[in-house]
Amino acid sequence: MMRRMGALFAAGLVVASLALPIRAQESQESREKAPAPVKLKSEKKAMTMSVVGTLVPLAVSASYLLTDGSSYAHANVAAVGLLVVPLGPSLGYFYTGATGRALLGLGVRLAGLAGMVGGSYGLDNFDSNATLMTAFIIAGAGVTLASTIIDLAGVKKAVRRHNLKVQSLQVALAPIVSPKTKCLGLQVQISF
Repeated sequence: MMRRMGALFAAGLVVASLALPIRAQESQESREKAPAPVKLKSEKKAMTMSVVGTLVPLAVSASYLLTDGSSYAHANVAAVGLLVVPLGPSLGYFYTGATGRALLGLGVRLAGLAGMVGGSYGLDNFDSNATLMTAFIIAGAGVTLASTIIDLAGVKKAVRRHNLKVQSLQVALAPIVSPKTKCLGLQVQISF
């Protein structure tokens, strides 16, 4: 049994030594084709998306206050603007690919918005505790504001973390066939 295994191993070594090098087995096209460059994200673009996504809905909502609430259409536009405000700071994280972080911040801001809306609804209901409802409004506004500031301050760090991750060591293996010799091979591409 050991003799057979030794003979098979020796035959494998002979066949392997006769095989062409991997570089010779690839086609000319695959040799000339460079690996795709790594696509880095821009800190400036991520920050711009977050800031603009936050300020535009706030400006739309502020237009309702400037018109003294004179129009039903303005009230609807302001309500839509307030509902979109929590999404703004998360846009930079979505661009970076940090979806979990973006959804976490969005959830916290939506919870704060729910506290503000619930407190406002409770104040309109005259048999509720006005102090408690005011506390809901203030707490909701504080949570929303704090989450917005934290997310805007952390966008650039998320971009840097993403860029470091995509620039790390990358290994690609691909089987290749030489059209001339009809031999199989394995191409290894390492980039760092």
